[in-house]
Amino acid sequence: MRLFVALPLPRETRKAFIAWTRKCVAPPILRWTPEEQLHITMHFLGEVEDARVRIVTVALDGIHARSFDVEFDRIEVLGRASVLVAATKLTPQIAALEIDVRARVLALGKMPEAGREFRPHVTLARARRGESVPKVRSFPPLPKIGFAATCFRLYRSELLREGAVHTIIREWPLDGSS
Repeated sequence: MRLFVALPLPRETRKAFIAWTRKCVAPPILRWTPEEQLHITMHFLGEVEDARVRIVTVALDGIHARSFDVEFDRIEVLGRASVLVAATKLTPQIAALEIDVRARVLALGKMPEAGREFRPHVTLARARRGESVPKVRSFPPLPKIGFAATCFRLYRSELLREGAVHTIIREWPLDGSS
């Protein structure tokens, strides 16, 4: 199974991003992320054998973190100019959760993103193969969009001809208030 750990976005937050994307006059080279797939990836585990999924969930069971607020403050272009994202500051709360998730999954063996710097964001669109996302200034300003992170999830991602399908495997609550 292809797995990743992420912060899900509440429906209202996803709707706010979709409303913003509808204001964009973007060329057809962009493939907008479907609303149901908007999330903040904490860690991409890659291909994990079915038999090891239980080991991953047990490792993540040990995470105890408090809920916290997330506020998106800008759009950026990442990945060799092929990905348009809404970015948020790397707050101590989101950084601590990411470090805990990463440490627990790395203890299980080498994972694809072991050395990658964590940059919390939501992927809004991807440029079609060989194309680039237009400059950030060609998009309307991002309105204030935020949410309270109250849980994190382990997802399975299936790559289909029509696009990726994400299925929730397990959800863990974040305790208390920010």
